[in-house]
Amino acid sequence: MNLLRPIAVLLCCALGGCATVNHMAFDKKANKVDVASKSVVLMTVDVYRPEKSRFEPIPFVVNVEKPNAQSKVDRQNFVLDKNQDAIQTEDGHRLFLVRMALEPGPYKLMAVTGMARAFPINGFFQVPLVTDFNVQPQSVVYVGRVTAVLRSREGGEFRAGPVIPLIDQAIAGMSNSTWDVTIADRSDNDLAVFKQSYPALNSASIVKAPLPPFDRAAAQRWWDNNTPKDKDADKAKAADAAEPALSTSADAKH
Repeated sequence: MNLLRPIAVLLCCALGGCATVNHMAFDKKANKVDVASKSVVLMTVDVYRPEKSRFEPIPFVVNVEKPNAQSKVDRQNFVLDKNQDAIQTEDGHRLFLVRMALEPGPYKLMAVTGMARAFPINGFFQVPLVTDFNVQPQSVVYVGRVTAVLRSREGGEFRAGPVIPLIDQAIAGMSNSTWDVTIADRSDNDLAVFKQSYPALNSASIVKAPLPPFDRAAAQRWWDNNTPKDKDADKAKAADAAEPALSTSADAKH
């Protein structure tokens, strides 16, 4: 299982450019939230597939960039741990509680990247977001909830994940599906969950600055311009034909 982490890092580099790797800003043992040099951005992430499947999509990185990013320093990858950074919701979803330490200034929330795996298949995915936000100095700010629901891909819609590795991506349903994405202010629920999970936030002043609604056209343009084109037409068609997007032979046994 540990061998998959280098593959995941390579995927992040391939899809979003090599970046500085960061852990969450604080953990459950923290007594206070330090915003002296960096502010803290709070966000929840819910990525799921609506049908029962062994290939549950699990986020492991939130990708953030400065505008016109040119270097590793301008790109920040915030690593998620499903055992430390997520809770189980009443509807059975795994909700990730994102806590990013960022210097003040403008940023782009680029994507949420992760895996959908069940032995011996390892699928990878990326939810493109391409959303602008601004971080004020010395603040704790809540920006909203990102929800991504896997569904069958139509026409040239952005894929839920890359085509390669061909068999793994098709069986996991990542290359032949897409994401329905919403970004919403769920502060009434989310802030209570954050404070319950991370006591340090109970003494923090939290500013609400919700992200704008998801712009699918902008995400599509980014995907069209920054991912390998389906110029490798034979592989792309094979991926689409290999297995139905949201029902796999492996799932049928489950």
